[in-house]
Amino acid sequence: MDYSVNIYFRQTWYEPRLAKKDKRKKGESGMIKLADGMWSQLWVPDTTFRNEKKAAFHDVTIPNRLMRLYDDGKIWYAMKLTVTLSCPMNLAKYPMDTQFCPIMIESFGYTKSTLYFNWWDTPVATEDHLEMPQFRLIKSHLIDCSQNYSTGAYPCLQINFELKRDLGYYIIQIYMPSWLIVILSWVGFWINVDAVPARVTIGLLTVLTTTTQSSGARSSLPRVSYIKAIDVWMSVCLIFVFSSLLEYAVVNVMSRKQTQSTSFNMNMRMRRKQLAGMIGSRKADNMGSGDESSGNSTKQMKATMPDWDGKRKARMIDKRSRKIFPCSFLLFNIVYWVVYGAIMKDTPPVMGG
Repeated sequence: MDYSVNIYFRQTWYEPRLAKKDKRKKGESGMIKLADGMWSQLWVPDTTFRNEKKAAFHDVTIPNRLMRLYDDGKIWYAMKLTVTLSCPMNLAKYPMDTQFCPIMIESFGYTKSTLYFNWWDTPVATEDHLEMPQFRLIKSHLIDCSQNYSTGAYPCLQINFELKRDLGYYIIQIYMPSWLIVILSWVGFWINVDAVPARVTIGLLTVLTTTTQSSGARSSLPRVSYIKAIDVWMSVCLIFVFSSLLEYAVVNVMSRKQTQSTSFNMNMRMRRKQLAGMIGSRKADNMGSGDESSGNSTKQMKATMPDWDGKRKARMIDKRSRKIFPCSFLLFNIVYWVVYGAIMKDTPPVMGG
């Protein structure tokens, strides 16, 4: 990942050959501003930004550079730059992450035996009311990033800006909609099992919406090989809404079995009544027929009882799902926010030598 920053870059070094030997007269300034034409005649540190990708000087309305010479030979050199720098990000806790974006200031050609970098007393200063769309600047860390190359050890100073990502945008755009979608998928538990269009529509709608939201939430992120916090959240939400749809498939199968069995028993009753009417009108036969009918009714009741038991189990699954799904989702929320919000810690990347 990259980030851009406007820098007022100031360097100071001593040039003993330019130190003023005579005492300063009363009222005379101890500093002179050097003209642009004199800069090429003076030695200037070959400072570079190790993690720079693009940089530019500011030239409006005049070149934003300034050089001053003091009586003791101190040279103060300042310029305004816009620099685009690389920032290796660890997105394992995204969007609850804290990033450490570095500025690495290094000498291009001088080794530590020739040139040495050191910070001022107040090396880094930022705007008092600095605002960024997604991050808050917590503080800056100063590190010595000097590194040994095959040609020698080169001086390097590093600043790590600790940037905390603001969660408000993601609560509104990702977490709150997914909460509502998961809760909407539970509405089907209160709808009658026979209302097939209503329950199927709710199930499919929530699954498709969650899938679309998951793709949108991750579209702006780089493709990394590890699991991010947002991946865990969206995957579990998808599992919950898909489980709600799967739960209805189970209870619907139970209900359809009961309906088919009841229809079969009603047809059998009609046939038995027709058969009983075709038997002679003798009293003994009628009584026998009555006993047989009574026996058949008992058998029908016995055959129908398991069917009604299946219907009852289907309704019982719906009733239990009304408690199991919300409690499980609440438990997941507790674990998720505790782990990613409190337990897991962000560590700055190691870029120095």
